[in-house]
Amino acid sequence: MNDTPTVPTADTVVSQTLLFYVNGKKIEELNPDPEWTLLWYLRKKLGLVGSKLGCGEGGCGACTVMLSKLVDGQVRHFSVNACLSPVVTLHGTAVTTVEALGSAPDRLHPIQERLAKAHGSQCGFCTPGFVMSAYALLRSQPTLPSLEQLEDALVGNLCRCTGYRPILEGLRTLTSDGQASCGRLNCCRDKNKNNNNCCLVNGENNGAPGDLEMVEELFDVTSCAAYDPTQEIIFPPELQLNPDFARVNLSFRGPRVQFQQVTRLEDLLQVKHESPNAKIIIGNTEIGVEVRMKDQLYTHLVSVSGVQEMEQMEVQEDGVRIGAAVTLSTVQEKLKNIVSTLPAYKTRVLAAILEMLKWFAGKQIRNVACLGGNIMTSSPISDLNPLLLASCSLLHLHSVTGGVRTRVMDGSFFTGYRKCDVTPSEVLVAVTVPFTAQNEYFQGFKQARRRDDDIAIANAGLRVSLEDDVVTSVTLAFGGVAPKTVLASVTMQLMKGRKWNDELLQDVTSSLVEELEVTPSAPGGMTAYRTTLLPSFFFKFYLHVRHELSKTLPTIPPLAPYQQEVLRPLTRPAYSATHLYEKVPADQPAMDPIGRPLVHASARQQVTGEATYVDDVPQYSNELFGAFVLSTQAKAQIVSLDAEEALALPGVHAVVSAKDLPGKRNITGMVQDEEVFASTSVQYVGQPVCLVVADDEHTARCAAKLVKVQYKVDGKPIITLEEAIAAKSYLHEMSLHSGDVAAAHAAADHTLEGEVHVGGQEHFYMEPNTHLAVPGECNSMTVFSCTQSPSDAQSRIASALGVPANQVTVRVKRLGGGFGGKETRSILASAPAAVAANVTGRPVRVVLERAEDMLMTGTRHPFFAKWRVSFNKQGVLQAVEMDLYSNAGFSLDLSYAVMDRALTSMDNAYYCANTRATGHVCRTNLPSNTAFRGFGTPQAMFVREDIMARVAAFLDLDAVQVREVNMYKDGDVTPYGEKLENCNMRRCWQDVKEQALYYNRKALVDEFNSTHVYQKRGIAIIPTKYGVAFGIKFLSQGGALVMVYKDGSVLLTHGGIEMGQGLHTKMIQVASRVLEIPAERIHISETATDKIPNMSATAASMSSDLYGEAVLRACIKLRDHLAPYRKQNPDGGWNNWVMNAYLDRVQLSATGFYAPPNMYPYDYETQAGRPFFYHSFGAAASEVQVDCLTGDFTVLRTDIVMDLGKSLNPAVDIGQVEGGFLQGQGLFTLEELRYTPEGSLLTRGPGTYKMPGIQDIPCELNVTLLRESGNPKAVYSSKAIGEPPLFLAASVYHAIREAITAARCDPRLLQCGELGPAETRGTNHNNDTDSKAATPGPSLNTEEAASARLFRLDSPATAERIRMACIDRITKMVRIPQPGTYKPWDVTV
Repeated sequence: MNDTPTVPTADTVVSQTLLFYVNGKKIEELNPDPEWTLLWYLRKKLGLVGSKLGCGEGGCGACTVMLSKLVDGQVRHFSVNACLSPVVTLHGTAVTTVEALGSAPDRLHPIQERLAKAHGSQCGFCTPGFVMSAYALLRSQPTLPSLEQLEDALVGNLCRCTGYRPILEGLRTLTSDGQASCGRLNCCRDKNKNNNNCCLVNGENNGAPGDLEMVEELFDVTSCAAYDPTQEIIFPPELQLNPDFARVNLSFRGPRVQFQQVTRLEDLLQVKHESPNAKIIIGNTEIGVEVRMKDQLYTHLVSVSGVQEMEQMEVQEDGVRIGAAVTLSTVQEKLKNIVSTLPAYKTRVLAAILEMLKWFAGKQIRNVACLGGNIMTSSPISDLNPLLLASCSLLHLHSVTGGVRTRVMDGSFFTGYRKCDVTPSEVLVAVTVPFTAQNEYFQGFKQARRRDDDIAIANAGLRVSLEDDVVTSVTLAFGGVAPKTVLASVTMQLMKGRKWNDELLQDVTSSLVEELEVTPSAPGGMTAYRTTLLPSFFFKFYLHVRHELSKTLPTIPPLAPYQQEVLRPLTRPAYSATHLYEKVPADQPAMDPIGRPLVHASARQQVTGEATYVDDVPQYSNELFGAFVLSTQAKAQIVSLDAEEALALPGVHAVVSAKDLPGKRNITGMVQDEEVFASTSVQYVGQPVCLVVADDEHTARCAAKLVKVQYKVDGKPIITLEEAIAAKSYLHEMSLHSGDVAAAHAAADHTLEGEVHVGGQEHFYMEPNTHLAVPGECNSMTVFSCTQSPSDAQSRIASALGVPANQVTVRVKRLGGGFGGKETRSILASAPAAVAANVTGRPVRVVLERAEDMLMTGTRHPFFAKWRVSFNKQGVLQAVEMDLYSNAGFSLDLSYAVMDRALTSMDNAYYCANTRATGHVCRTNLPSNTAFRGFGTPQAMFVREDIMARVAAFLDLDAVQVREVNMYKDGDVTPYGEKLENCNMRRCWQDVKEQALYYNRKALVDEFNSTHVYQKRGIAIIPTKYGVAFGIKFLSQGGALVMVYKDGSVLLTHGGIEMGQGLHTKMIQVASRVLEIPAERIHISETATDKIPNMSATAASMSSDLYGEAVLRACIKLRDHLAPYRKQNPDGGWNNWVMNAYLDRVQLSATGFYAPPNMYPYDYETQAGRPFFYHSFGAAASEVQVDCLTGDFTVLRTDIVMDLGKSLNPAVDIGQVEGGFLQGQGLFTLEELRYTPEGSLLTRGPGTYKMPGIQDIPCELNVTLLRESGNPKAVYSSKAIGEPPLFLAASVYHAIREAITAARCDPRLLQCGELGPAETRGTNHNNDTDSKAATPGPSLNTEEAASARLFRLDSPATAERIRMACIDRITKMVRIPQPGTYKPWDVTV
């Protein structure tokens, strides 16, 4: 093959061959299918499985790769989402995947080495994406990037395990900020920049409690190789030497889609003239999502790569002309230069665009998305369209018939939902963004659920021109409040000729609420909040303009300091973190790994992409793929199932359904109350009806869409808890009580009643449900499964196949996250896969799309609580009553056990002698909700903390004081009758108060709030007491098998599943200590039912306890077997002892088994039991800052002290603390499930369901493992870690609550100074009267102050809830319709 072929030019040739490079290897593909994505091509055609499919919509970053291409003669490197990139658009580019950087057996790239050694990988599924995002950043920079640039590069990558801290800590050493201080006051690195060790290593404390024995870094960066850019992969010379290589006209045609690449504008116009419906693509970021997530099919795609008129950006006399195909990253880069060189007054629109781009998607999207795509998509929530509309930008449109047309973006440009005034044959070539005049002011605003990488809830572009202080022209453009981006025309007219003063502000506020009020049933929900945001945006703009006017007009007084706070842009303090743990004893042998921060056993494989997950298992030659047909009704009879059209599709082999499972084989579920496939009726939207089995995934999914299921609706479904309570739709009810509640209520000084709701939470494990079923001889079946419970999967699959369990082997290498979601619900996909393999006699692979996974598998249980509490004047609890209602979904699954755990955890850390708690497990027509990290505990503890907060508010006391006077101490007895032993609750509490400098910082918070009106801070401390045990006694057992081979190597197997929590690593450490051999000599391959029988699920935070003890016992047996040989030849060494034992025919394998003693599940009839083996304790202090006008908040600092006994592995345990904390922060402040009133899940992927990203972590995070603690009930005095830390994130929620309270009690905000007197147009939507005194109490300062402090704030405390709780004139103006008078777009379940 000729390495330097003649390069065809765009003028002469249309090529049907795609040529690009992957990891330095040349790829030539004749007529590729336009529907192939780069990710599919890498994984299925090239076998490069390091890049992962996490979501398919460019929202998680697991598929990130680096593209390189020549741009203006320079090689440009940038990250992209391979799941969205059509492979046909890659002509003339070079693709680099994680496999090219390094390999586990040989050499790691410096990025990979740092991530591995810094413990930046847990489950590992997301890790290759982080590696490639960081790699693209390094390659794109001539010098080391800053930490800020690193965070920006990682915004488009999600991690559900680590909490991001170790990722940042490892990668920051490759930034220019790599030697920054720990962030604490007077850090020694601030004093001496050449100091390699921070004060926390040197023992110079600086505010951290403890001594030298508690101070140690988790990884040593000096052990990592330096980064040498000269050693990187070079750009292919063939492409380097031919600058016009990519500028070739291409034409490819697949079975359904035609693709063209044109490189000249005249050719493009001709294509659009002949095919007006052809879709122009640049980055495919919108169309790719529509195709995958919305089942859209675009049969003609046209790429304009190389059309120079659309790729140029230049400064002109009247503004900046931006080619429609210029990527947003390029726009960002060039605008920075333009804004920095031109007068500030001239670039106000450009500066607003630049600021907006900071919050626009992730880096991978901005690297390929373009300005033209934003305009032509005409999305009503586009971030850029309001800015372009408000600035009256010019659109340059070309067509064959109309020539060149210049169109002003004005109020008539957007004609409807995703429609605009551009004819089908026209092409948007460029946009001119105008300069601003000196008397012209401009700003953009955006509010989203999550600040970074999120679509807008509402946004705005606001422009005004003034003569002195009189409005001469104005444009107010808003997005997110109508089916299109709109102008507030009525308000604009009202403003003309008016002075820029407070009277104008009041009139504009009222007018905006009236003119653009979002109707109650509007798509998107949050209607009152969206309406509120519009005048809130304008208020900020008003102050900004007034501030600028005050600089030149003496009649305009300067803004007060508290007004100037509104002008400051959103910024986060520099990130910093510390972690402290006890050093191992000085006399501990160096080879003994217990208590040391060993790197995760699979870290090297994870950072290189070599770690194998189920979908990475190589495809069998005769393998088939299964795609589900899911129910579209929540409660209906199945009238008919017609698969004829699907079966007629070439490549389809079967449609497997209930007909293939006669008798009881179709019955499944924890209590046999579910079906493998719906037979005669469906009970929720997303229930499996059948599985289409075909040659490949594409065929199977296409065929699944052809299956016709006819339903007959069977009455109104029950969706919400309120509906279930009204219908008394209960699966179970149980009650726990102690003391004399009625008498205590009667004798108490005060009694309060309240209600609160805790939302559910999607597991969002990074690896979607994936299963591969392989039939074998004698009716056997091997299933490669991503399950937390192989034995449960084994028994249920065996039941579906009608065979004994010994015919089914379930194998699990590792999980890409689980969090409880793969404990019982993974069977929804694995059993159908096995049935299909049995029916066809061929291997069948099932990989759920992210949307399918979220739709089918259930979530954390939403809870609703009603409570009643009595207390004395000091806040000491006298009696507590609560009714807890959980939304179980359609079947029981684990919901009884979840409620059982909730009832025995509802006390959290507080003693109360008189308690009654009743649990109601509600049946609804939703997917069966299931186990999730914490298992009902976070919801119940949240209710107790809601009580504590409102008691403190009622008494006007510091909540810390109220919590302290009620806190458990050693020897106290819980409401479920268990005496607390080794209770370190108060130690954790006291340590975190000292570490956080609580009282000093509380005073600073109060001072801040006294000088700030629209920004408020709050600080809170929350404790946790977490009982460790399975709720069912027989589950508390674990087994292990340890085998020693003749060469001295050890293979260890146990019943636990590695899903990122470091379980395998800890088991290796235990075995290493007992056998006294290096950990490197011990290997764990997988967990399988043919090695360990009858495994309990890896859950309940019990795995290290159960399997650690089982491994220890097995290893002791082996050690005893080898003892004679050690005694006979003490210097012989391990290999010698093993070989001699073998030669003497001594058994070199051993099993271990452990069942904890003295555990008795709570009996609700006898009100007795000992449900927990022991307790873990912890406390956290968090400080937040809240924007009262939008609801945005920032976590400024979090301090955590966690009692983990003697940590087996501090790095793993601290990682679990941080990861659990951030997952809890998502639960309590961000993650929100939205359903239609008919029960269909609306939040089906990262585009609509937001979990915390890298910029949501606390700006300062300090974690300390409690010193001098122990636990005689677990292996080597350790304690459970997976679940206990999660609830500590409630400290963020309660800090937010404190900030809201400060806002509600601030008369300056309540009186709305500049906004005039309040007008109330609607009903109270904050449930401010929810907490009501049932008995007379002491008088408060004022009735208003009491009402301000006593308010209901449901979880999660989203930006919407925060803003609407910060009551001001704007919130009171918004009309709140009465429930039942309209149909809401979404409901809280």
